[in-house]
Amino acid sequence: MIRKCWITCLYTLIALLGLSSNLMADLVLSEGGPTGQWFNPERNGEGFYIEIIEGSPMQIGIAMYSFDADGKPLWLVGNIAIGTDDQSADIPVFQFDGPKWGPGYDPGDLNRTPFGNILVRFPTCDTALFYVLSDVGLESGNYSLIRITSVEGVGCTEPADPPSGITTGKWAGQGVCFMVSSEGTHIIGGNLSECDAQAAFDSNLDGISNEGNNCKVTTQCEGKWPIVEGSFACANSQGELAHGTFTSNTSAVGSAFEPEGGVGEFCSAPWTASPD
Repeated sequence: MIRKCWITCLYTLIALLGLSSNLMADLVLSEGGPTGQWFNPERNGEGFYIEIIEGSPMQIGIAMYSFDADGKPLWLVGNIAIGTDDQSADIPVFQFDGPKWGPGYDPGDLNRTPFGNILVRFPTCDTALFYVLSDVGLESGNYSLIRITSVEGVGCTEPADPPSGITTGKWAGQGVCFMVSSEGTHIIGGNLSECDAQAAFDSNLDGISNEGNNCKVTTQCEGKWPIVEGSFACANSQGELAHGTFTSNTSAVGSAFEPEGGVGEFCSAPWTASPD
């Protein structure tokens, strides 16, 4: 059974105490929560698999399923040791080819070619920020992702009981706006949205970068995004990401992220909102 889970208490505390976004803690990798499949819905057909591997030391393994500059399938695989407190990992990845399908398969034909590195971090149980760095001439870039699947028996920080009867319509706070559908089951964009550019989620927030510098987060999500167990996440093809948790039927907290342009660099900011 796929379980959706969020770090509610952390973001509630940030919102109430007004802490700056550079104090936000990502998931601790060794606890296993990131294990599962991840993708960006605006890049459908491309995705990642992450596995936290037990052992001494523990490891994180990654597989990326994408396409090269000619449209041919490109699969990247790698793993690296992690410490008990690590919240990010810089994983060397490789391309593999050579052996042929079927009875003629010969492991001796296998070629392993270095591709580059994938830097990973997980702001919550169901959101991820990756940076894919290519050493073979393909464009490097930031990827914002949401979870597709989790693994039965592999837990993550559980949310508080989700509120019932979430207030529908426009929600707003300082620098943030999103729309809850009339059924209370999604955040929605298009002609049903009262936010700027008819977005499902729109932000203009003062944030803090990985390096501790002031920056702006102008994350904007289109379309329709489900509210699952009182939480939602949305991402776009520019690498921007937002997530939120309803702490009651009239209050919500969360964070938004925007790429800063460097290797794994994101501007992040917490937000609070209530029905407008």
